[in-house]
Amino acid sequence: MIQVRELTLWFNEHEHPTINKLSFDLRSGETMLLLGPSGSGKSTLTCCLNGIYPRELDGEIAGDIHIFGTSIQDTKPGEMSKHVGVVFQDPESQFCMLTVEDEIAFGLENIGTPRDKIATKIDGVLQMVGLTAYKEANIHSLSGGQKQKLALACILALEPDFVILDEPTANLDPLAKQAFIQTMKHIQEDKKIGLIVIEHQLDGWVSFIERAFILSKAGHGVFDGSLTEAITKHADLFQLEGIALPSITELALQACDNNQAAFSKIPFTYEDFTTHMSYLDQTFLETTAKKSCALEPIIEVHNVKLSKKKQKILRDITFSWAGPSFIAVTGANGSGKTSLTRLLAGIEFPSAGNIYVNNRSINQWKQKELRQQIGYVFQNPEHQFITDRVFDEIAYTLRLRAYPEATVQEKVHQTLASCQLQGMENRHPYTLSQGQKRRLSVATMIVDEQNILFLDEPTFGQDAASTRELMHLLAARYKNGTTIIMVTHDMDLVDKYANRVVVLKNGEIVADETPTQLWERPHLSKWNLDYPTRIKLKRHMEGSHVCITK
Repeated sequence: MIQVRELTLWFNEHEHPTINKLSFDLRSGETMLLLGPSGSGKSTLTCCLNGIYPRELDGEIAGDIHIFGTSIQDTKPGEMSKHVGVVFQDPESQFCMLTVEDEIAFGLENIGTPRDKIATKIDGVLQMVGLTAYKEANIHSLSGGQKQKLALACILALEPDFVILDEPTANLDPLAKQAFIQTMKHIQEDKKIGLIVIEHQLDGWVSFIERAFILSKAGHGVFDGSLTEAITKHADLFQLEGIALPSITELALQACDNNQAAFSKIPFTYEDFTTHMSYLDQTFLETTAKKSCALEPIIEVHNVKLSKKKQKILRDITFSWAGPSFIAVTGANGSGKTSLTRLLAGIEFPSAGNIYVNNRSINQWKQKELRQQIGYVFQNPEHQFITDRVFDEIAYTLRLRAYPEATVQEKVHQTLASCQLQGMENRHPYTLSQGQKRRLSVATMIVDEQNILFLDEPTFGQDAASTRELMHLLAARYKNGTTIIMVTHDMDLVDKYANRVVVLKNGEIVADETPTQLWERPHLSKWNLDYPTRIKLKRHMEGSHVCITK
């Protein structure tokens, strides 16, 4: 169905090709994981496969792609999208209409679907992705995860031969992620559609995707074959390129590196772990309690409510957070996590109730003073870019506060290195990959050393190496006295870094405790959460009556 031959692509302002001499074939109905570090060209390749490039390319392209024998360079605008549907990393970039129903209908009307069949198709795809209750909802009112589902529904309604999913679960809560993967598995098996999945988190996908194509940092194809072979025989390649392995594999390799375990074969499922384990130190599955160094109240909230267009977003929120702390805010998609943090940061204002920052009502702070206390990294990094150069973006607040230029230069270069953005100083922020944009958005906030730092899904779109560097950076900031408040669905990050976790459901706080206390609760699925890998493995081994030796 798809033939890629010696595909090389340059953007005008880049010194080196983004993708370099890629060649592969895809048969009808085949599934493949497209893996690689941030900036390796995965999303660029996607734009080539559905015909956006070379037509809209500000650069050059060599080689060719054929879809059903037709070169992408010989097709009319939009022709390839009938065969290859794409759910982009940023779903908002592909929406045209105001409501959920109209958005799905838009694509159907464009391909000439009979009017009497449109309503049935809309209902069918909404049921597939679990958005039936949001049929008449305004798109801007949806959570990030719900927008991801809507983008998928729009593509599925067109019944393409091939679907490309660009990080489809990055914004989904743990239960929704599992459900989404199972949905795609059933759709792929039922419709026999081809499927390419670009992911940084492999858990769940390994259950039914057999093939892996791996890109290097330089955009070369460095592996094409069985995912099982890639994991069991080339785990070093994953680590070299900063690509995440399945979480259970990462845990096993970490234990081996610490001389706390030995395996006859690298595991990538829980069953493999117990089957191939020859030794495991019993202390490995325990965790060291993370002591809080909180000294005094830094944020206090009393009876805060938030409503928009008669819809209740937050209900009677009351708490007191002492600082410095490392706080994780989690919960189901649409539970109010982002809305809460935007209120606490003074970006939005509550419908009722009071918020205090450093014992002072947030209403009494001047915005300029408040920004010196609070930094906020948005879920969509493009929402906070205001300059034309990466360097100037990071330097902006430093210059606003009249730092000497020598200090600005030093701080910016240190931050560029910390966020792995060296060499991109003169790039326009919008030309970066999604992962690079995310790191830039974090860099703009950490450079100014505010006392309170909010981050809304900071590891979204990040490869394994970038995630590790970012989290080490945040951990260091916390140890130096910064309060970190991180919205995340990644329970492994919560387990490893947070000393306090706040769970929201339907706009209410249903848990506010340490991670250890949360893992002791019997049914986290009622809040659309899951347990971290360490806890799930421990329970799996206990249930399997596996002896843990020391």
